[in-house]
Amino acid sequence: MVIDYSILITYGGIARRFKKGTTVFFENNMPHFYYQILEGSVTVVSTNSEGKDLIQGIYQKGQCFGEPPLLSGRPYITTAITNTDSVIVRLGKENFLNILNDYPEITKTILYQLADKLYQKTYTSRLLVSHTPEEKITYFLNNYKSSAEKNQPVKIPYTRQQIANFTGLRVETVIRTLLKMKKEGKVKIINHKLFY
Repeated sequence: MVIDYSILITYGGIARRFKKGTTVFFENNMPHFYYQILEGSVTVVSTNSEGKDLIQGIYQKGQCFGEPPLLSGRPYITTAITNTDSVIVRLGKENFLNILNDYPEITKTILYQLADKLYQKTYTSRLLVSHTPEEKITYFLNNYKSSAEKNQPVKIPYTRQQIANFTGLRVETVIRTLLKMKKEGKVKIINHKLFY
């Protein structure tokens, strides 16, 4: 948990239930709230002019999302959509800033998380300029595995469609490339589950 629930509520946070598929905020809207997930999951996506989504991040219970535009005072460049029925705490910007002033340890945690998000975005930009689908998928899988900190094969929790949305590839290309990588022994597919 980034900020303890009791602190969020004390500073005016409101927990709200969202049905699966509900938009929490839209691209181009101005941010006014800090969001932290109590239950469920949220995907943050950007959409190109052709309507294709590129996943910027998937956030789970205890994580926050949308704070860079909130802190910079700029419009969202992404849209946040719930993946499952979710409970999300929403806290006004002024109250969020008051927490950061009153709790230096929380400020430090937020700073480290922002640095990690910046690192992940830089890593993702390398993925987007890769030349082949296999390079893009390998960058994506390496990045996930490094965050999981495992030296043995790790189960990848994303669908083929989500991998396509993360990498900017078509889902058919992801499926075909993963089958090729399986034949070459680079990945394992067991009961339709991907391991890397």
